[in-house]
Amino acid sequence: MDKKEYIKRQISRTNRKDYENYVTTRIINFLNDLDIKFITQQYIKRKEGYALADLYFPQINYIVEIDEMHHLDNAEADKIRDCDIEDAIGITPERIDVATNDIEGIHKRIDEIVSEIKGLVQKQKDNGKWTPWRIEDEISPDFWIQQGKISIEDKVSFYKIVDACKCMGLNYDGYQRAGANHPYEANTLIWFPKLYENEEWDNSYDSIKGIICTKNKKSDAERIEHVQKCIEDPVKRRIVFARVEDNLGDTKYRFRGVFEMDLNATNNDKGVVWNRVADWVNTYEYNNKPVETVI
Repeated sequence: MDKKEYIKRQISRTNRKDYENYVTTRIINFLNDLDIKFITQQYIKRKEGYALADLYFPQINYIVEIDEMHHLDNAEADKIRDCDIEDAIGITPERIDVATNDIEGIHKRIDEIVSEIKGLVQKQKDNGKWTPWRIEDEISPDFWIQQGKISIEDKVSFYKIVDACKCMGLNYDGYQRAGANHPYEANTLIWFPKLYENEEWDNSYDSIKGIICTKNKKSDAERIEHVQKCIEDPVKRRIVFARVEDNLGDTKYRFRGVFEMDLNATNNDKGVVWNRVADWVNTYEYNNKPVETVI
């Protein structure tokens, strides 16, 4: 996917929301900077459930909420929502009131938002911390191999399992069921789980605490068998690229960190518990010859 396709798909998510579409496109057009990434309807996990932020700029961690008419009757709920967002990502959303403002007032507020975004970008540039948006780098294993490591803050996601494997120095080409043995780091599995409940597993992931729980829900016997198998398995360290659906509906494999099995918390009732022990991992050059190390 190139930037042209990405921007089209992001804007299309606002097409049936008249004011949101107008405000979003005006902000993006006034910024007029293809080095600035934006996300519409950004998923944010809350204490209970989730929120969808109208417009998010990940490089500067900045959210814009467009308050239409229904927000007038939900002021208290919006305050709670903003607090949850602040707890989750450390910022309070900036708001544009399109319900009670006239068009001049809306334009004035948009101008303020655009000016603030540009100022935050310039501040990062002045401090030498600005990283221009390169969509091709986000999904390229070769780029991350050159960086020497990836971290949770990088928000790395790959469209293919093979690309995540390449980052770890493994040129695996084929069907991936559960994971692959790391070619350079001992007793380590490159793991691609679904960290949500699905047909076979009652899985969960607490991103704040850094805890993964996996529990087979087919039957009591299979749940217990899975727990015992993991306890007996000498490989208790896992580099996790979790299967996710991004806000464009595409399946990706997102880096979640390095996890080790918690033997004290793991049991037949709760399932297998994994604790995050690192939020970054080294990347390695891969051999051009595909190898089979899938488990």
